[in-house]
Amino acid sequence: MRLCSSVTGKFSDTSKRTDRLPTRPAAVYLYSHRRTHMLWLDFDAKRHGRAAVDADMAAATSWLTQCGGEVIADRSTSGGGHLLCPLAIGTSASHDEIVPLVRLLAARLPTLDITPNTNPETGCMTPPGSPCREGGYRQLVGTLDDAVATLTTRSEPDLLPRLCMLLGVFRTRDQAPRTASPSQAGDRSAYLHGTGDTQTIAAPYLRSDPLPPDVAAYATHAAIAATRPTWQSNHEARMSVVTQAVARGHSLASLRAMMAPGGPWEHGLGTAYRRYQHRAEDALARDVNKATSWLIDNVLKSSPPRHKSKYSPGGHRGYRGPQPLRAWLANALAWADGEFAGQRYRWTVHCVLQAVAFYALVAGEQRSGTWLVGVGGRTLSLSAGLLSEDSIWRVLADLRERPGSPLMLVRHHVGTEPDVYALTSQNIVSPIHNRAERVRVEPVHDAWAVLGHHLRRIYELVVHHGLTARADVYAAAALPRATADSMIADLQIAGLITTPGRGIVGPGSASLDDIAARHHLHQTRDERLAKHREERAAWRSWLDDRERQHAVGLHAEPSDRTSETPNVPADDVEHSAWLEAVMATGPPDHGTGSDELDAIELIAELLGGRILAA
Repeated sequence: MRLCSSVTGKFSDTSKRTDRLPTRPAAVYLYSHRRTHMLWLDFDAKRHGRAAVDADMAAATSWLTQCGGEVIADRSTSGGGHLLCPLAIGTSASHDEIVPLVRLLAARLPTLDITPNTNPETGCMTPPGSPCREGGYRQLVGTLDDAVATLTTRSEPDLLPRLCMLLGVFRTRDQAPRTASPSQAGDRSAYLHGTGDTQTIAAPYLRSDPLPPDVAAYATHAAIAATRPTWQSNHEARMSVVTQAVARGHSLASLRAMMAPGGPWEHGLGTAYRRYQHRAEDALARDVNKATSWLIDNVLKSSPPRHKSKYSPGGHRGYRGPQPLRAWLANALAWADGEFAGQRYRWTVHCVLQAVAFYALVAGEQRSGTWLVGVGGRTLSLSAGLLSEDSIWRVLADLRERPGSPLMLVRHHVGTEPDVYALTSQNIVSPIHNRAERVRVEPVHDAWAVLGHHLRRIYELVVHHGLTARADVYAAAALPRATADSMIADLQIAGLITTPGRGIVGPGSASLDDIAARHHLHQTRDERLAKHREERAAWRSWLDDRERQHAVGLHAEPSDRTSETPNVPADDVEHSAWLEAVMATGPPDHGTGSDELDAIELIAELLGGRILAA
């Protein structure tokens, strides 16, 4: 049940339902899995008064009983009231059925508040007997025996159709086509990819353009743009960021990573959700679900799939991402093919480069035509096919030191701020156009952590880009024939690729999602996210401790120490704490020990070292 909060004045707290009378106003949920067994109407006396509530409740009761409904009524101390109409035994109504009906009723009953009925996740009502927010208790109209009898016999099965017909908006089932498409039948599976926290909008419907500037500003810095008059509060701005991010391929898991400490959206979107404290995770999940549902119902069902062009055979396959970023990624992959030719290490480099390109799209910025992105190794590991953090850091350290590398370090990390890289194209590989049409700016799928990242290039060329001739696949992947044949055999064993004819390959019956589910990779991702949170918390704690120790060292001048030491109080505990702080930080002047302290700080800031013992 939901309890009224003394802070917000709304039913924002939750608790388990008990058999005892709650001490605070309590409400029960209207929907379970978007379905309900009761038509529950709420009449509010704040705007029109008690007399208007009486008239509307009488009219609604008359309509419901005419259509075969059984009604229970109660009244609150504020003058409002509820009508509870249980549906027939063994029947229920969906949220999609209830909402149009209550809208029709609200058009005829001015005091009817339909807000709880239209919210399938948190919509709730206070039952008879609950304490009221204004004091007193909600009183049942009639006897308890009559209410129990109503809930026992319940309404007639055709209550809702008869009520719709009474209101003049009856719609027969024959009007729906027998062979309805997924969009017509209300099925959203055609517009979604994956399951659970990693579920995203399907590739054919994703947007590839960057976030609007005002949306990106709020996501990064929590700055509400004056050019958005519809952003009356942080709620509208927050939902705009979530909706725009979901439309561009973000999932619940990737948004958590973006908002996590050290992530690019920590101080923007992360701040907006931290106000919910322990309910922040639930609030984010609820908003992602709402944004996904809204996009499908209001945008995707009336829009053709994206990415249809002469370079994307099959419509839903082909390239993804803006052309400049795809050109950079294609050139970077080609550079890695030449730089690390014959080495298995190049496939790891490919994963890191693709993850960097993806975060440049969703969280980076362009300056003078060059993409800049600041993202930590932990966050990158979640979008690089679950590569280890050490592998990410090793590749980044390697690439930024190589001549002609597509990554250039432009700003070292400071505290919790990550390194910032510029995506450059110093060595242009020709021809770049064809290569740019065969790359996708997207995260690397987790399943490759099990299959092996060296198989990904061939799989994408066949499944995403429609190459069928083995010779074409070998040439596009820059692989010798023997090596490529071995990779195709591995993909065939996994069910990802088939060989329908001699020299011909095609997509297999299995999918990457199937492989990830069989190996429970979602649990691996969740465990890594939890580990990242602990490591970031430990890093922040260490930085805070270092700042405190440094501050103690600066304020304790040598002359002061000499003169004040004899006057230290006799309290041994306080004296020990003072002595430990002084010994840990060392003398603040430029005399003996200063070089050692500077060296320790350099190791901590530049190399990530931590003090194990002082």
